[in-house]
Amino acid sequence: MCFDLTIPGVNAMSRKIREWISPKLWNRIFLVTLFLFTGVVLYFSLPQEARFRYEYQKGRPWMHATLYAPYNFAILKSDVELTHEKDSLLRDQIPYFVYVDSVTQRELLLLNKFPDPQGTSKSISSGQILSYKIKLAGIYGDIYNAGIIDQNYINNPNLLRNGLLKIVKNNVGKEIQINSLYSLKSAYNEIHRKLGELNTQHPEWRAYIDNFHPENFLASNLFYDQTKNRQLTDKILENLSANRGIVQEGERIVSQGDIISFSTFTILESLRITFEKNRGENSTYILIVLGRILLIVMLLLTLYLFLLNIRRKLIRSRRDVSFIMITLTLMVLFCSLVTKSGTINIYIVPFTALALIIRTFLDTRVAIFVNMIAALIVGFMVPNGYEFVLLQILVGSIAVISLNKMQKREQLILTALFIFISYSAIYIGISLIQEANLKAIDWLNIKWFAFNAIFTLMTYLFIYILEKSFGFVSDITLIELTFTNQKLLKTLSLEAPGTFHHSLQVANLSEMAISKIGGNSLLVRAGAMYHDIGKSVNSHYFIENQITGINPHNNLSNEKSAEIIIGHVDQGIELARKHKIPEQVIDFIRTHHGTTKTGYFYQKSVNSLGINEVEDDKFTYKGPLPTTRETAVVMLADSIEAASRSLAIKNPENIRNLVENIFRQKVELGQLEYAPLTFKDIRVLKTLFQEKLINIYHVRMNYPDSEIKN
Repeated sequence: MCFDLTIPGVNAMSRKIREWISPKLWNRIFLVTLFLFTGVVLYFSLPQEARFRYEYQKGRPWMHATLYAPYNFAILKSDVELTHEKDSLLRDQIPYFVYVDSVTQRELLLLNKFPDPQGTSKSISSGQILSYKIKLAGIYGDIYNAGIIDQNYINNPNLLRNGLLKIVKNNVGKEIQINSLYSLKSAYNEIHRKLGELNTQHPEWRAYIDNFHPENFLASNLFYDQTKNRQLTDKILENLSANRGIVQEGERIVSQGDIISFSTFTILESLRITFEKNRGENSTYILIVLGRILLIVMLLLTLYLFLLNIRRKLIRSRRDVSFIMITLTLMVLFCSLVTKSGTINIYIVPFTALALIIRTFLDTRVAIFVNMIAALIVGFMVPNGYEFVLLQILVGSIAVISLNKMQKREQLILTALFIFISYSAIYIGISLIQEANLKAIDWLNIKWFAFNAIFTLMTYLFIYILEKSFGFVSDITLIELTFTNQKLLKTLSLEAPGTFHHSLQVANLSEMAISKIGGNSLLVRAGAMYHDIGKSVNSHYFIENQITGINPHNNLSNEKSAEIIIGHVDQGIELARKHKIPEQVIDFIRTHHGTTKTGYFYQKSVNSLGINEVEDDKFTYKGPLPTTRETAVVMLADSIEAASRSLAIKNPENIRNLVENIFRQKVELGQLEYAPLTFKDIRVLKTLFQEKLINIYHVRMNYPDSEIKN
């Protein structure tokens, strides 16, 4: 079910606007909107606080001019110092426990109500029982007065490390030794010992004592005071100073060339943190905003000028430029989130994946340039920005160049290995320059580089999603399409074996040709393999598949025969779309005949009816013409390979003349009018096709009789 939401007035207005605005102007509006939106997103991904302008490292010389304190600021303690001081104060804290008298009274009351054991009333007098209960109550009373601590805390070394507790009893606090208290276990043992003594002193009480269970009247009456201890901890931490001194305005911090010591480094870090947290007055903040805007504008302008002057074809494609801006923005946003989290090392981010993905769908130069722009933006938000930018630009370039053409899946693993080795080597090189000491290198970063390489490898899982989202076709997909066990190619080999063999030959010729003049050899091979796929529908109407000697065209009119021959293009497009073949490959199907005529049946009609009586449209392919090097090469290879089969005598002279004639015809008929081929390209293609056809047909020189011996 579908719903028609057409609004006549609005649609009419929309059509008028589209007619009024030219496609070129629409494209400019789209580009401006896209770059503006990208700029806004990138602006908010940058740190919103002021950025400290100086780069410095502990143990290295101060490379800038002498620095004086711009204002008063506190020298901040490091995180390690604060943690150590906090642990020291908390270690000395004596925990508070509260004495719960109600527990004591409850248990003593239960003890007093304990019934006489059955069978003992006759052997023990009431006076003896009363004396026993008074004695027993005294034993329990002494233990409860000393205190039975909650079992959850008796063995807690962090809580009871000082061996002291502060007991709050009747709103009065008193420090006591932990070893003067009882646990439930020690209280039980003490009562059991006392009962043993009573048993010895008063044998007549044995029957009563043997039936008594001490644990039934034991319970903890000292409990950890959560509220009081929390208040005490908060007060200690509140009084803990995060500063350990102050630097006065105008005071010299470091001179040019001075080695940055630990104390100087601490002062510089304090100045940086204070500077970045303090946005200043409105006028100062406006300047910060202006600076961020200028930075983003200039970086995006650089990217635009690169595409406009170096890759003009990309800037004209809304799909391609959208893909570049979206992937760039997503990578910067991801790095921004990681940086702001403060819990993940920035080097774990698979930054080189940006360059590799762009390289997969576009080209190497664009991938390297976009990677550089992204690194410059992210370098402004991460610590040690220069080191980060240098690493990402170099490693990204190495990764893209090492990948080259994705013809084997093993290349992904090798690329990940190159990334890890490159990161590690460059990082160690930078560290040796800065520290001149192997021990000073932070070897933990090597682990992050390993994770980075693994995550980069995993990002290739998204290539399929990107292909479908943007309508791209990757090298991996092209390789898979050229496997002869693909359903369409297998059907072609069974239904039209002659056409299948022709397609293989065209693919070989085209791939070698495009490698000579420059282009996508994988795309050319896939396009050549599928260019005649429509012939699998009515295969017996095409001469290369007629093995019985019977030609069905003998019973058809010239117009009908031409219709069937021309129809293989539309049928091929329909088959390809049904099997979800990418549009880039379908372009080869629709353009490989251009707007030429079915020469054989057209000429027969002219001969029988006269040229003025023949309707040219019925004998002409609908096109369009090739607009890329790849589609133009396949058109030429298709015509040359097919025509070469009809040569009666396949000698070098005839093959060269054939190639020359076909090139001349294509040019005269305007079939290469939109193809970006130079005169040099055409000369190279002619030579290559001639040489390869001569090799294919094994044409040899005719030796004189006198030279043929034995």
